[in-house]
Amino acid sequence: MAASNYLTGAEGLYGLPSPIPAGAGEQASAIVDAYLKRPEGMIYVCDKNGNPAFMKGLSPSFSYTIAGGVPSGLNVAVTVTPTNVRPDMVGEVMILSREDPEALEAVVVSGTVGNNTLVFSSVQFAHSAPAKADLGMVISEERSLPNKRSIARYSKFPCVAILSLMGRYGYGRRSNQVSGNFQEMNLLASVQSFGGPPQWIPVTITQASWSDATGEIWVPAGLLMAYYSDVKLKYVAGFPAPPDPLVRATAQVALSLISTSVYGGGGIKSISAGDTRIQRFGSTNMDDDTRRLLVPYIARTFY
Repeated sequence: MAASNYLTGAEGLYGLPSPIPAGAGEQASAIVDAYLKRPEGMIYVCDKNGNPAFMKGLSPSFSYTIAGGVPSGLNVAVTVTPTNVRPDMVGEVMILSREDPEALEAVVVSGTVGNNTLVFSSVQFAHSAPAKADLGMVISEERSLPNKRSIARYSKFPCVAILSLMGRYGYGRRSNQVSGNFQEMNLLASVQSFGGPPQWIPVTITQASWSDATGEIWVPAGLLMAYYSDVKLKYVAGFPAPPDPLVRATAQVALSLISTSVYGGGGIKSISAGDTRIQRFGSTNMDDDTRRLLVPYIARTFY
């Protein structure tokens, strides 16, 4: 995983030494990300047009090579290596030319052919050969919708772009199935022509809406105006640059790390004199004041 560093350019500020000891900024940022339950970090990267494309703190889970390059246009089919393309890759978000700021962009897989061909729904820029397509660079979450409702929750915010939204029909709660109403089961059968697991169906993102205040996303109904059973979201959330409270909190964690023997300090974390005791940092290198700075950014882990 790529390392976040919220202290780049903060040397000499917030009490930090200049230069900051090597590795202290990355380690402090990793501690903050872990506390926030956001392993992908808080910073996103934009494409050439300024559209959010991927999370800076993530590393590719898999990379494909496109020997013939990628033309711009709609429904662009490309041949990739290695040849391990699967039908269930429909809806995946890939980053093209991630290392080139003048060409990088996020594309969505809208179809597959055999085991070596991907179809991208839309490509903004032409990518010269050999092009590279990276998987696993955006936040991916799968949620079950409440019974007979079209509301789901996402955990990371602010959500700046939903790049892919998929829904599927599955068997609902057993308490509903035994009621004698087989409409739900017949609907599932109608979208499963050849058996197998329920298929994911693309949802038009512009017809959905979401709120960072509540962490809820409203998903439009699908086939026969029935609500989906499950939804799969792939999105980008965070900021183009770290906000001041995040930098301040990370700086406090870095100062705690620098004070330890690892970075040449004495490792003193508390001082007592009679009935007076001052504790600056706890065992996690994060005191209560630092935690309060980070509260607005903690991932919502309830669904």
